[in-house]
Amino acid sequence: MAEHRDVNLHNSRLELVFEKRIPGLRVSEAVRHHRFIMRSRHVHETIELHFILEGQRLMFVDRETYRLSPHSAIVVNHNLIHKTSTAPGFPPDHHNFILQLDRSRFDQILRVAGLRGFDDFGDRFNGVATFNDSEWRLILAVISEFKAMCEEDKMGAAVSMEDAHAFLYLQALELASIFAKARRRQLHAELEANQKVVPETVVKTGVHQKVHEVALYLQTHIHESVSLEELAQRFFMSRSYLTRSFRNVTGFSVVEYMTYIRIQKAQQLLRESDRSITEIADLCGFGNITYFEKVFKTTTGHTPVQYRKTVDTSIKEKR
Repeated sequence: MAEHRDVNLHNSRLELVFEKRIPGLRVSEAVRHHRFIMRSRHVHETIELHFILEGQRLMFVDRETYRLSPHSAIVVNHNLIHKTSTAPGFPPDHHNFILQLDRSRFDQILRVAGLRGFDDFGDRFNGVATFNDSEWRLILAVISEFKAMCEEDKMGAAVSMEDAHAFLYLQALELASIFAKARRRQLHAELEANQKVVPETVVKTGVHQKVHEVALYLQTHIHESVSLEELAQRFFMSRSYLTRSFRNVTGFSVVEYMTYIRIQKAQQLLRESDRSITEIADLCGFGNITYFEKVFKTTTGHTPVQYRKTVDTSIKEKR
């Protein structure tokens, strides 16, 4: 999926207290004291590891809204719609530390660490993890060491760029590993509870629950033509309330969201099946193949045929 490039992806310059970019890794830290809502269209090809050091935030990802607070973090898998906003009933003040891990560098780094690579890490650990006190202290120490190395690098300390980058990759891996351990523990607890208990980090009230229900319905009816009027009636809302609420929570209009998840499904079918382009277009709710090809290229930067060839080439190169 094509990345929406924005040099201020997470932080306005007045609030950005730290930022470091090296090949395959971007790290930023921000402190905010006013109401902030992430820019509406937010999807990227990196895996995002988002820590809240102070304050409370809400994060919509894919179809769920999560509550983030200190002692917790969230992994947002690549190419998932997501948006942060102020948590109701809490002041807007918050302090975040965000890592974006790129496939080009971290697929191999994660494999060496026994985490099975970029895709597996994103698929398995996508969601919120809550840390115990010792894990949280270690996280804060790693963040401090990361920033200290960046300061030494900025001051021209006697360390090579290669060594500095290697250290920063290891620190990012350490944070990812701590997260994976805590997330694995949480997933195991949910499995033991037979998933009957909704995690406290998932917001299941008010408008967030309603948007979840709408998003889930859209994801399970990708092949159908659903109008806004029909959707509003199904969920007992006015069309205007549905449109406004969905955009406020997700950052996307209902139509934009539906188009995006259809393209995601088309990508999956192009990767994992030998179905024809025409058949895939129909299965994903695009009755017109010309329209499907146009939307697919606009969204991904490739035609369906080009995308399938790129995927096939990538698989052959890994063998």
